[in-house]
Amino acid sequence: MFQYKKVIAIVSTAIFMAAFPLSSIAATQTKISSVSLDIDSDIEAGSSSSDVTVTTSSSKYSVEEATVTNTPNDDWEDGDKPKLKVYVEADDDYYFASGFSKSSVSISGSDGTIISVSRSSSSELIVYITLDALDDDSSSSYDLDVSDLTWDESNGEASWEEVEDANKYEVRLYRGSTAVTSVFTTTGSSYNFSSYFTSSGYYTFKVRGVYNSSNKGSWETSDSWYLSSTEAEEIKSNSSGTSGSSDSSSGPGTTQGTGAWLKDNNGWWYCNADKSYTVSNWQSIDGRWYYFNEYGYMVTGWVSWNSKWYYCGADGAMYSSATTPDGYLVGSDGAWTGA
Repeated sequence: MFQYKKVIAIVSTAIFMAAFPLSSIAATQTKISSVSLDIDSDIEAGSSSSDVTVTTSSSKYSVEEATVTNTPNDDWEDGDKPKLKVYVEADDDYYFASGFSKSSVSISGSDGTIISVSRSSSSELIVYITLDALDDDSSSSYDLDVSDLTWDESNGEASWEEVEDANKYEVRLYRGSTAVTSVFTTTGSSYNFSSYFTSSGYYTFKVRGVYNSSNKGSWETSDSWYLSSTEAEEIKSNSSGTSGSSDSSSGPGTTQGTGAWLKDNNGWWYCNADKSYTVSNWQSIDGRWYYFNEYGYMVTGWVSWNSKWYYCGADGAMYSSATTPDGYLVGSDGAWTGA
């Protein structure tokens, strides 16, 4: 990570590690501090199906296996709570530290509760999740079928026809058959994916209407949209702007662009115009980049992202082409230069 700036001729390794906690304990591995999982459950009351898919969009770890541990002998009944056992494997360059707790795991998609987390080794976590109770209202005639899925090829916005019975929608971006994002939830009938066009390929999005956790429509898939690497970069740049420096006077606490900064007891978060919010990712707001953690709150200080380090100031804005308060240089892209 960060290399020590020598201020005296000789210094012990112990002092070096104590004085610079950002220095790598193991040069080849980085600690994973949080895990985000997306759950797609097709389990319904009155059905014998136990189909559940658990995925992640992280490059640091992957889901190796997910099983339902309380599958009934017959059909699922009203009030049943499906229980999941999910195996999460760290990639070669990362590890799970001892003491990893359930508070460091977040879930999206199907609603549920994280019951416990056990660490079988530095490379594997086992996450136990209980889904919300099944509701037999699935037999009711909710119209959740989404139609008219379209791309706005000028700005990368996905849109669909609003469904009367849907209280919200779940949407996800794909490049080919690979999921680019986790499942996002929005109350509007559109979602802007421009910041996720990172390379050439055939892009599609999937969306479904949601009445509640037990009543969800079928996933519908858009037509594919091919983008060259140049086109992808152009849309991403036009929509999100360029990386800004840290000395702008605007910041959290003011309304910006088409969304608004909001604050609660846990910190600042940004509510987009479609009522969605960014989790475990960057978002450009009025030309300045901010990082939001797995719970959607703005992060300050050093951020590890895709094996690089970035610094966000007290106002949350990422530094670029500057020296951080602790004396490190970051380049025009915001990444630490090694100096």
